[in-house]
Amino acid sequence: MENIYYFTLLFVLIFLGTYILIPKIRNFSLKFNLMDAPGIRSSHAKITPSFGGVAFYISYIVALFFLQFFFENQVSLTLLVAISVLFFTGLFDDIINLKAKVKLFGQILGVALLMSQADFRILSLHGFMGIYEIPLMVSIAGSMFFLLAIINAFNLLDGIDGLTAITGIIVASFYSYMFYNLGYFYYLSISITTIATLLAFLRFNFSVKRKIFMGDTGSLSIGLVLGLLTLKLMSADAVYTSLNFNPKQLPLLLIAVLYVPILDTCRVMMIRFFKGVSMFSPDRNHIHHIIVDFGLSHRKASSFIGFVNFCIGLLMFFVIINFNTLHSALLLIGIFVAGILLLFLMNKNKTALRLKVKLKASMLRMFFFTW
Repeated sequence: MENIYYFTLLFVLIFLGTYILIPKIRNFSLKFNLMDAPGIRSSHAKITPSFGGVAFYISYIVALFFLQFFFENQVSLTLLVAISVLFFTGLFDDIINLKAKVKLFGQILGVALLMSQADFRILSLHGFMGIYEIPLMVSIAGSMFFLLAIINAFNLLDGIDGLTAITGIIVASFYSYMFYNLGYFYYLSISITTIATLLAFLRFNFSVKRKIFMGDTGSLSIGLVLGLLTLKLMSADAVYTSLNFNPKQLPLLLIAVLYVPILDTCRVMMIRFFKGVSMFSPDRNHIHHIIVDFGLSHRKASSFIGFVNFCIGLLMFFVIINFNTLHSALLLIGIFVAGILLLFLMNKNKTALRLKVKLKASMLRMFFFTW
């Protein structure tokens, strides 16, 4: 019962602190003309204050500072430094628009700092695909690659109002449930801090008169935190008995919880690869662009995408409890394939429309040739 009071107090304090802080950051952005101007691929029509992610950074700094007095954990300093590196990388990118290579270097530096802690390395897949213990160097390289992928997935997802925040809330909520059942209250506190901060931010991100964007300062920080929480779950030995499912199935659940960021990133990277353009080349092939172009407002599109992510995570949670690894994996693969096909059919991008015309022509030729 004492734990419930503690986590409720933490949530309320972080929420109120962020809610009070964001308008001050917005006024600062307006005063010094730190604005985000709409571009060719932008879904916004007006110049808008950015740097909402500054509030995220302050929330994490304050939370981590006090958490070290309540829990015996040796990773707070490492987390503070890593989040700071990602925050300042995003800050400079928001101000002067860093080159992609420089931005990636900052991300690699922040991620590399975390690898000194075993909590943030994938040490074992516990039998998934026949893989158990992972060699140290492979563990470090794989964990770094995964973290970088999640950071950039959330960065890419930040294209319309509310989407990154709603997705972050859903992911952190699933993780909160898991950490609570594990008894990992330090990491549960970080998850709750994330939820409270993003909920407060949504109030202003969805506002018409007091709108503010999180910017790269926010999306990179959120991506890092949710990525490292994912790695912590992968390194937890007790997660399986606490949540009553086969240890081999944990990666499937985590992939399902991160469904939208993973699907969006994989789709966009595949499209850029087949088009022969740089992986860092901007375009309008993201999930949120397709949904908005289909006629939904930012709020409705973000809510719909978030609802889909939540449903898939919840579905896979019950599936892995009641079915074996093979059946669970086949279902998850099917969900990803269905998502890719549905988005292709909905996509009104000129490149997609041209491809659809070619496919229809090819199918007609095959039909008549068969007959």
